Amino acid sequence: MTSSVRCPACGEATLVLVCGSCGSELTIGLLEEVDAAANDQTTSDEDQTWSDHDQTASDRDQRSADEDQHAADDDFAAGGDASSHSKGTQARERSSRDRHLVSTMRDETAGTRVETADDRDRAAALRDRGAKGRDELARLHDLQDDTGASAEDVLLRAQRDRFRAAADRAKAADDRRRAAEDRAQAARERAEARHNRAEAADALTVAATDELTGAWTRTVGLVQVSRELERAHRVGAKLVVAFVDVDHLKEVNDTHGHLAGDALLRLVGKTLRANVRAYDVLVRYGGDEFLCAMPNLTAVEARPRFEKIAAGLRSVETGHSIAFGLADAKVEDTLETLIMRADDALLQARHS
Repeated sequence: MTSSVRCPACGEATLVLVCGSCGSELTIGLLEEVDAAANDQTTSDEDQTWSDHDQTASDRDQRSADEDQHAADDDFAAGGDASSHSKGTQARERSSRDRHLVSTMRDETAGTRVETADDRDRAAALRDRGAKGRDELARLHDLQDDTGASAEDVLLRAQRDRFRAAADRAKAADDRRRAAEDRAQAARERAEARHNRAEAADALTVAATDELTGAWTRTVGLVQVSRELERAHRVGAKLVVAFVDVDHLKEVNDTHGHLAGDALLRLVGKTLRANVRAYDVLVRYGGDEFLCAMPNLTAVEARPRFEKIAAGLRSVETGHSIAFGLADAKVEDTLETLIMRADDALLQARHS
């Protein structure tokens, strides 16, 4: 026998088989419909959540771009004025922090998109199972036993069963269509998640890179140096840290303006990056100071590199070069003590 119930999620009537002997209901597709409806609502809520994240990230990106532009305009208009240069520097720092937050937010959004895509795939699988159940129900209607029924009853039942079977098949087809749409949407969301992660990586790189010199910013760079020190401790590898100071930067700023000082810093950054290895960690530590962590090298091996850098800078900018100090990492070193010993070596080099 057959009866119908109302789906608690959507209110739709759902066909139910009833055992002729004991009266037990054999529901086909009801639980799948309920789960699919609940998953649809959850997925819609998550869609709204990451859409809000995307809008917030876009707003922050725009604000960062505006601050960068204002800072550049102020520098250009001031022609090297110290106050305007300071304001521009602060604006760029705020922009860098915002871009770092945006990159983190985009990465979280990408993770949410992947989870939502997985939910859509599960909903599609539920709909497929529901469709198979509806197909089976339609087949059972077609095979229903008419033994002992009158001719009129047989005709009425046949007409009713044909209607039900047609409705079940139509619903099964609709379930399969919706399942296919869910899978297509899941594929699009995974593609968007990959794009968001790539954007997050790019934004993080921009936020972590010093604008003038191309070196790591202090906060991010010190984390990288700390990791190199931990690795050296863990595997017993060599590590040398160089503390580099740009000669006479303050005099250049005071005499020729901050734009000239920026040009000198760009030259130093470019020269340092050209003469160290790609995996060496170069950090802008302060206004005229750099750190360089070089794994698998000793101070003796690194010294010729920095002497070459200093000589190259002197040949380009007469009277402007760098001073440097080198310190080999020791087993008992922390990041602070290693940097302090490199700084002490720099002071000794200047005095000598």
